Amino acid sequence: MIKSSTGRITAAGLYLAAFGLFFGHAFFATSMYNDALPVRFELVVMAVVVPLLLTKIVVFDHYSMGQWIVIFTGLVLVAWTARTSGRYILIAVYLLIIGARRVSFAVIAKTALLVGLATFILIFVSAWLDLIPNLRYLRQGTYRNSFGIQYPTDFAAHVLYLLLTYAAVKHGHFKWYDWLLSLFAAWFVWTYCDARLDTVLIVILLVLLSVYWLIEKGFKPALLVSWISVGAMAIGAALSIGLSYFYSPKIKWLEDLNHLLSTRLQLGRKALDRYDPQWFGQVVRTNGWGGSQGFKHFTGKLITKEYFFIDSSYLTVLLTFGLIVSVSLLVGYTWFAWREVRRQEYLLPLLIAVTAISCIVDQHLLDVSYNIFVLALLADTTSFRLPISG
Repeated sequence: MIKSSTGRITAAGLYLAAFGLFFGHAFFATSMYNDALPVRFELVVMAVVVPLLLTKIVVFDHYSMGQWIVIFTGLVLVAWTARTSGRYILIAVYLLIIGARRVSFAVIAKTALLVGLATFILIFVSAWLDLIPNLRYLRQGTYRNSFGIQYPTDFAAHVLYLLLTYAAVKHGHFKWYDWLLSLFAAWFVWTYCDARLDTVLIVILLVLLSVYWLIEKGFKPALLVSWISVGAMAIGAALSIGLSYFYSPKIKWLEDLNHLLSTRLQLGRKALDRYDPQWFGQVVRTNGWGGSQGFKHFTGKLITKEYFFIDSSYLTVLLTFGLIVSVSLLVGYTWFAWREVRRQEYLLPLLIAVTAISCIVDQHLLDVSYNIFVLALLADTTSFRLPISG
């Protein structure tokens, strides 16, 4: 028994060490400090992270022969997709998902919150002290600040996802000061980043936490929201891809929606015109305004290239990583949310519903430096279960 317990602790320790290193680097790389990192430094990080994860999976996790075949087949498909898309980071993300088995997601979230918050504060203070640039973008007379992150909406997305992670760590039990902190965060990203959509998403998070409070109090109608959240990813994907596919400036309500979403439908339609979905993905070339080079294009200091960026996670994953990864993610998320609700573990499906809405307007579905909830699919989530009421 002691040996078994020690083994589990060691397995969790290996995983958390690998995750902490990967997450910390990935978060740091979204900042302007990334310019100072060596080229392809993420390969050095992967050279440390991947062996740790493989050791945890092979030595400490116990699978049947059939399960090993599924895991190995998945790894081969992911490796092939990583090769065709040129995004080898996908291999590490796959191993992080598989390696999370029997590791408490509450502990994963706590690790992400501690590492993420420390890195976030370091970046913010560095920009304040002019150690790294605070890129300021002028839009319709309003300055949008990035505060050391590579783009203002990415800064706002970090705020949103840190709040989501904090909600998981708190098991959905926000105190009055947590509500004030969240409202302050919403006001801050609205005022200083002009990130309207992320502001709305923070408000939606608070609404769903109120729904969770009602569920805990036994208010039966609130359970309907948790069941709706089961299909959140599928609904988000259908809306994002469908609206982009059918977008036309000649259709007034779609053009109005496109304007409201900062031309995201138009850019999505352009992406579908340029790239056909493939089984194993492809190299998708974009040209955004984030980071040092993008900012120079934005300000006209370099020869202006055509702006082309796919903000929708669903379109990004479909076109970059292909049909197999896209369908697997949607099925995995839907199965996970259904299982959680059946087990009376309502919080995580509600939090994932916020990420599902966010993924319509951002590209962070598989970006673990923002969205850690993809790691919950195989992790231990029993600590989120509500007690059975008598």
